[in-house]
Amino acid sequence: MKHAFDIDAAIGRMRKTLRDAVPVIRGWMTPDGRLPDPYETIYSENYAPANAASVLASVCRNGDAPEAADPLDAMLARTAELLADKAGVSPFCRVFLYHYGLMAMLLAPPNVRVELIGRHGAAFAAYEDDCAVVNTNCAALQWAMELYADALGLRPADERLLAHRLSFIAEAQLESGFINDEVDEKMSHDGMPIAYHAFTLFLLASAFAVVERWPERHASTRSEAERIVRRGVDWLGRAITPDGTFAMVERSSYQTFTWGALTALLAYADPEGERYGASVAAAFASWLPYRHDDGTYGCTPNRLPHSLRTGYESYTHLNMYNLLGLTGVAVAERMLARRVRLSGAEALVPARDGGFVDPASGYAFFRNGGGFFGCALRMHNRQYAPAMQGFHFRLESRRVPIPEARLPGPHVPVDRLIREGVWEGYAVTDEAGVETFPDRKTNAEWTVVEDGIRLIDDRDALACTKTIAVAGDAIRWSYELQAKRPLRSCRHIVPVLVHDGRDALLVAARPEGGLQLRFGDASYELTCPESTSMEMELTRSLLSVSGVSAPIVIELPAPLETGAIVRWTTTLRLLPS
Repeated sequence: MKHAFDIDAAIGRMRKTLRDAVPVIRGWMTPDGRLPDPYETIYSENYAPANAASVLASVCRNGDAPEAADPLDAMLARTAELLADKAGVSPFCRVFLYHYGLMAMLLAPPNVRVELIGRHGAAFAAYEDDCAVVNTNCAALQWAMELYADALGLRPADERLLAHRLSFIAEAQLESGFINDEVDEKMSHDGMPIAYHAFTLFLLASAFAVVERWPERHASTRSEAERIVRRGVDWLGRAITPDGTFAMVERSSYQTFTWGALTALLAYADPEGERYGASVAAAFASWLPYRHDDGTYGCTPNRLPHSLRTGYESYTHLNMYNLLGLTGVAVAERMLARRVRLSGAEALVPARDGGFVDPASGYAFFRNGGGFFGCALRMHNRQYAPAMQGFHFRLESRRVPIPEARLPGPHVPVDRLIREGVWEGYAVTDEAGVETFPDRKTNAEWTVVEDGIRLIDDRDALACTKTIAVAGDAIRWSYELQAKRPLRSCRHIVPVLVHDGRDALLVAARPEGGLQLRFGDASYELTCPESTSMEMELTRSLLSVSGVSAPIVIELPAPLETGAIVRWTTTLRLLPS
């Protein structure tokens, strides 16, 4: 039975979470007004002060914590100081500082805003952006900051820049609605990070939350931005699951800022969860389990210590990403409090059972009741995951101990990708010792079948047909592999989550074959009747955002002569509790 959405309760919970962040921010601040990361030294402060200002301004607006006013002023002062340091602060970092510094003043209550503009407005009004459009989210930041400066009365928006930045984003948006972030002024790369698709939509939508009065001269840019967001949210809705999360792979997947981005987007487009099956309340609550005792949140969705940097990108820092995620919550709170809604949202396509395939972005999604997975049709240019890689698996609408995929990175030899990565797929070795795994850069052939997606990988060494299926209580990976030259070995690699900072995986061999797994309050069995052996290796990895992982290696009958075919099905089944 669906419960009625209580908007006031959701607003109250968001405001409390933002208020609880005030002592954390104050604890990070140094006596001279800086905001360094407590765990890192490389670009330790970066744009964190501006996001801290946005969070503090939101708290001040709601009158919840008088102690937020002084650090708000200090963080805006530090933001202005960093903006003036053009030799020491990179142009792209200054885009974030400028954007969120302006947002902070807009989020502040009117009386405080006047005081802040009086103290810091001249510095912001005089600032000249010197950053080239390095990617699509950069263009969105630059588009919105023109509107923010205008709304604050610091300077008129540059109409030429507004048009250019928005057309840049529109050109990066595929026909499907997906926005590719890896586009600059000179070329487009096949990056397709889903996290930044959502972040770019969030940046556009944020303007509708924090700019309260839109002059007629900005009507066309608002209308075009809404069009981009509407198409983009329609795409994103295929990736959202009822637990208030969305499927991601490639750069920055499942970093904390994606929490705030989805919360704000659902507040704008589908707060009740009528179309995508997840309400804004579910999205907001999704990261709360990763709160640490000191009031901070995991930068990735696990409970491991921050200092381990589990699943982090190189640029992930606690201060930056906690505050960026909370800024999304502050924007969501304004959306809900002001009842700001996406025009035409009633026409958005609801999430339905079955498959959705977008060949241009290289992604597919399959929904089957409480079962769900995403799939990468190809390996994108940064090599975060192999082709035909499933991700964001759900059974009975719950997570399973299959970690989110991650490879060591680009320009890494194939043997290291296979050995050190966290991924699921086949791996074969020929008689010369050459290893092959699904690293194709073009889409696999695909077909949506009754309970999943069938994929074909045809290459020099082999032809492989793979089906990923979710049905009821099980995930099934079915393979048919034909050797095109003699193969010395054939393995199926299945990664498992062994620790998320709270729960540990317990594993044992089943007498009848396969493995018995216990994780948290759920038990599973992993079976492959065609295998000759199945063992979890002793190696452990911190690459995956899910936590500490290890590969299970399933050996298949080998060697294989040219033309020989090997078939197998590996099943992960959720056992009755």
